[in-house]
Amino acid sequence: MKSASRRQEILQEINTITRMERGKLCVQSRGPASPPFYKLQCWHEGKNQTRYVPVEEVAAVQEALAGHERFQRLAREFVDLTIAQTRTGDAERKKNSTRFRPSVTRKPKRS
Repeated sequence: MKSASRRQEILQEINTITRMERGKLCVQSRGPASPPFYKLQCWHEGKNQTRYVPVEEVAAVQEALAGHERFQRLAREFVDLTIAQTRTGDAERKKNSTRFRPSVTRKPKRS
């Protein structure tokens, strides 16, 4: 079954992701004379959270953001495959099941 093996591959790929960070990294500036700085923003537990990122940490944060994006993409694919597998299994079960069908359709007799 192709989808079952792909699901296993996805889980193995997810297991290789070691760094993740949610949000968006933005470059900010206080003016033309001052150097730019970086700000990481994300929604967490219903609140917008901001964290300032030092220049020397920008590459690591970008890698972590890419890890989260990769995880989200793999998770969506895993869900899609699992739903398709579930629906295929349901269709096969319905095809093989027998429905209750009364042999004769008549009104009940009065006593």
